[in-house]
Amino acid sequence: MKEIIQDKYISDIDLKGYSEESIFNSFLHATFKGNFSISFWRNPLEKEKHLVVDLSGEGTGSSTNLQDSNSGFLFSAFDNSSNNSTHFINADLYFGTKEESIVSKLGMAKRDPAEKKFRKDFQNFLKGNTKDKSPYFTTELPPEKETNKRLFINTVTQSIKSINSGNFQKVVPAKTKVVPLSEKFKIIETFQKLCSHYPNAFVSLVSIPNVGTWMGATPELLVNIDQKQQIFKTVALAGTQIASQDLTTETAAWRQKEIEEQAMVGRYIINCFKKIRLREYEEIGPRTIQAGNLLHLKSEFKVNMKATNFPELGSVMLDLLHPTSAVCGMPKEPALDFLKKHEPFDREYYSGFLGPVNIKEVTSLFVNLRCMKLVEKSAVLFAGAGVTANSNAEKEWDETELKCNTLLKVLKS
Repeated sequence: MKEIIQDKYISDIDLKGYSEESIFNSFLHATFKGNFSISFWRNPLEKEKHLVVDLSGEGTGSSTNLQDSNSGFLFSAFDNSSNNSTHFINADLYFGTKEESIVSKLGMAKRDPAEKKFRKDFQNFLKGNTKDKSPYFTTELPPEKETNKRLFINTVTQSIKSINSGNFQKVVPAKTKVVPLSEKFKIIETFQKLCSHYPNAFVSLVSIPNVGTWMGATPELLVNIDQKQQIFKTVALAGTQIASQDLTTETAAWRQKEIEEQAMVGRYIINCFKKIRLREYEEIGPRTIQAGNLLHLKSEFKVNMKATNFPELGSVMLDLLHPTSAVCGMPKEPALDFLKKHEPFDREYYSGFLGPVNIKEVTSLFVNLRCMKLVEKSAVLFAGAGVTANSNAEKEWDETELKCNTLLKVLKS
C-alpha cells in the first residue's frame, strides 16, 4: 500500500469506478448526516485534491503547536483569542484524489461506532441508495448586512486621518457583500470550479457544526513547514491591480502606494524574525504574481530550521505573524484597536488562517482571503483594502469590489 500520511493509516473502501464529484458529494452528505466536521482543499499549482473528516463532531479546540500536532486541518478566526475560535479537524478519515480508497487511522476502522455509521452512510450515498441529504448551510439568515459604500468610504477616510495623526502606518478595513445563491447552486460543483479557475490559489471548503460552512480561494501563504526538508516559508503579499491582456506579470507597473504597502508587510515579517533573534533567512522578491484576475506584489522568505536549530519555528512564527499587516495593519496593536472600533461587523473566519497540518509531513497554512460564508440561500463575501497615507477612498472601495469578483465570477458561472 502507498504511504499516505506518514505510516499511520490503512485503506479499506474501494472507490474505483466512481467519479470525483460523486465521491466528494457522498463524503459531504455523510458528514452532514452524522453532524461531523469536514474540510476539502487543493494546494496551489497542484491537481490533487484532499479531504479529511473528523468523527468527533465539532472541530476540537486546538493550540498552534504545529510540530507536535496530529494530522488534520486547522481553521482559525481573525480574532482567535477566545477558546472556541480555533478549530482542528482531526484526520480520522483522509482521502486524496491520487488514492483509490478511503484512508483511516490504524486501529479505528470497523471498531469505532461513529466511523461505522459514517462508512455506512457514505456507501449508501455513493451507491444512490438514499436521498436523505441533510442541508449543508446554517438555516439562519446572515446576521451581517451588506456594507454600505458610504459607510466604508467614511471608514477609509477616518483611517487616513488616523495615519496622518501618527496612530499607525497602515490599516486594513474590510466589508461584507451578501449575494443570493441560485437555486441551481451546488457546493461541490462550485468548489471544483474554484479549483479550475484559480490554479495558483489555495482552494478550500470547510464545514464544522455550530461554526458554519466556508469556501474560498486565497493567494496568501502564512506558514509552510516541510518536515522532511526542515524548511520554513512565509510570504509578504500586498498591492492589487486587475490583470488584463495589456497588464500582465511582465508588464505591470506599480504606484508608490502599493510598493510601500508591500514593503510594510515585508518589514513586518523581518521584525518578527528580529523578535526571536533569527538572522539566517533568505528573501526572494518582491515580484509580481497573478492570483485569479488580480496582480499582487510578493516576496518569499525561507529559513532552514535544521541549520538554525529551530524545529518549532513554524509555531512561533504563526503566533507572531497573525494577524499580519496585510489583513490588519501596522503596527498591529493600534491598527487592531481601530478596526474593533470602526468595523461594523464580526469578521469571523475571514482573514483568519486555515490549512492542512502534518499531511504527508507538510503543514501549509494560508490567510483566509477571497472567502465566503454559506448561509441559507445566500453567500456572505468578505474583502478588505490596505489603507496608507497615500490611499484614495474611492479606489479602496473599487479594490474590495475587484476582490469580491474572485468568487462572484464563479458563483455566476
